[in-house]
Amino acid sequence: MVSIRKEFHKTVVIGFILAFIVLLILYYVITKIVVEQKLTAARLEAKTIIYYRHYISFVAPKVKIVDLNLSPFALTPAYVTDQVAKKLRDDKIYYIKQVSDNYRNPLDKPNNIELEAIEYFKKYKDKNEYYKTYKPDKNFNKQYFFYAKKLTIEKSCLKCHGIPYKDVPADIYKKIVKIYGNGAFGYKKGDVRGVLSIVFPYEKVIMNVNKIFAIIIGIGVLFFITGLLIFFKVNEKIQEDIYKILEHFKFTKEGRYPILKDQMKFIEFKELKNQINKTFFKLKKYQGYIYYKYYYYPLTNLPNRNKFLELASEKKYPIVLINTDKFKEINFYFGSEIGDKLIKNIALRLKNLRKKYSFKLYHIDIDEFALIFKNEQISKKELQEIIEDIINFLEEPYNIDSNKIIVRFRAGVSLYKKDYIRANIALDMAKELKKDIVFGSEIENLDKYKEHLKWLKKLQWALKNDKIIPFYQPIVDKNKNIVKYEALVRLIDENGKVVNPFYFLDVAKRSRYYLEITKRVVNKAIEKVIEKDTAVSINLTLEDIEEREMRNFIFEKLNLLRDKSKITFEIVESEDVRGNKLVKNFLYEIKTTGALIYIDDFGSGYSNFDYLIKLHPDGVKIDGSLIKNILNDKNSQIIVKTIVSFAKEMNIKVIAEFVENKEIFEYLKKLDVDYFQGYYFSPPKGDI
Repeated sequence: MVSIRKEFHKTVVIGFILAFIVLLILYYVITKIVVEQKLTAARLEAKTIIYYRHYISFVAPKVKIVDLNLSPFALTPAYVTDQVAKKLRDDKIYYIKQVSDNYRNPLDKPNNIELEAIEYFKKYKDKNEYYKTYKPDKNFNKQYFFYAKKLTIEKSCLKCHGIPYKDVPADIYKKIVKIYGNGAFGYKKGDVRGVLSIVFPYEKVIMNVNKIFAIIIGIGVLFFITGLLIFFKVNEKIQEDIYKILEHFKFTKEGRYPILKDQMKFIEFKELKNQINKTFFKLKKYQGYIYYKYYYYPLTNLPNRNKFLELASEKKYPIVLINTDKFKEINFYFGSEIGDKLIKNIALRLKNLRKKYSFKLYHIDIDEFALIFKNEQISKKELQEIIEDIINFLEEPYNIDSNKIIVRFRAGVSLYKKDYIRANIALDMAKELKKDIVFGSEIENLDKYKEHLKWLKKLQWALKNDKIIPFYQPIVDKNKNIVKYEALVRLIDENGKVVNPFYFLDVAKRSRYYLEITKRVVNKAIEKVIEKDTAVSINLTLEDIEEREMRNFIFEKLNLLRDKSKITFEIVESEDVRGNKLVKNFLYEIKTTGALIYIDDFGSGYSNFDYLIKLHPDGVKIDGSLIKNILNDKNSQIIVKTIVSFAKEMNIKVIAEFVENKEIFEYLKKLDVDYFQGYYFSPPKGDI
């Protein structure tokens, strides 16, 4: 990840490098063009002289030289070319020369590069020109461009260069021999006679190139600087818009999502701003929704257990827990719809008493409310009178849908130590002793309270020392092959003794340690899946699922697995679970990851086949109480057969737990149960 500023600087540097490369290429191209121009000029000059030679060869036979001071060969192409070339050289217009490796006139003697050209033409007979750039040498003291045009023997040339007495007339032959000697005879038509040599100083080429290049560079630099200034200005404005947006996003760290009001300079950023504001609006709305879901009980719109525990943890104020006695029976008899209406009515009565008795009200469970009194100095007698008044008011009959419902209430109170656990234990004691009100001070000498504190300390020690661990019990198929393991929580105490959750799980649920225990089990179980490449089943409760932190933790750990089907989550089916949309959504999201969902303890008091149809889990685990007695209990046999038959129709797998002996195993196999778990196969063990 890089910043825009750094990326911009990087782009500028790369731009300069590319520009430099382009300039080098451009310089090369311009040089080629200028050289090509010089080459064209040389070609034109050579052609002009060639045409002139042709003209002279045509005219010369028709003209008689009467001036005896002139050479008798003054009108021959070779002689005329030498004179013209000499004039051009003398006037420093061009270096141009006619040369031959078999020269007659010493002026036509070739230098080494001209000889090289002649040899080239003799070797490559189809070539007509030769050009090359040379460094300073003995011929020229500066770098130069050399061009050679091939001169070949034509029919008109044979009169002076052909075979004596055959092609060359006797009188002409004698004159040539007298003046130039007996050389340059014996040529045939098409033979290479020599070259027309033209030389340009290369410095003129370079000067032209540099001149053109300088003009292009000047224009290019002007455009580049202008473009760079425009680019910098636009970039500056872009960064202003970006920084406005980035500065605004800092509010999100504080959990705030205000509307971005700053004006944007660009349409694209204005559109982005609008999208951000739309997103922030949705986030604020969702934030409110999440806050509500986390801190409020949707049925009554009262603050829930989470909100209550935050204030209760301060231990500043007296705590009263009020429970609706035998609410599940009421719900079962009248139905959940009337049950919900009853809870709403109870909540409404309590709301109406808040101002009178100065307490904060919380709905912490379906049938349970918590009251935190603002008066820290209230006496036990005064508080007891208030609670009695509240209970008497709550126990007045409720008229709901033509039903007159009478409800009893019990209360647990923590007055002096202002502790939620004490209030909870006091409420349990009120239920056991069938008393309306029990104060925490009344239970301090009770064995149950002492036992609770003992296990609370053991829990604290175990969590601190990483002694909450899963044991693994195998789940097998009909051939006793292990298909997966169930992770069962265990506590290892200070003496190394393995402790069953029966002793500490209820204590954990009443404290803030329960979720941490679930986290430890989930984390270690998934680590075991990765380590052993095996499948593991993990138990979850309603309390786990209702916690957003726990849900996020589960998905985070699931993402560590490539094959998420190796994890199964077992959910205990209950009345609270069935009607909970949050649970339903969570289970749906789990299934979409590829992980499996099983309903645990199916067949117990709250089992509902309609729930299976709606949820369609991957499997069910039949309640152990039905399996234990299946050989002797007719009702258990009927229920188990019904569950298996229904599951088969729904393509749902069935696990039977508490398989303690061969007889039960064989009986269940006949019922076509898919998987089995119990001590008959193996007790839970510390490792796989």
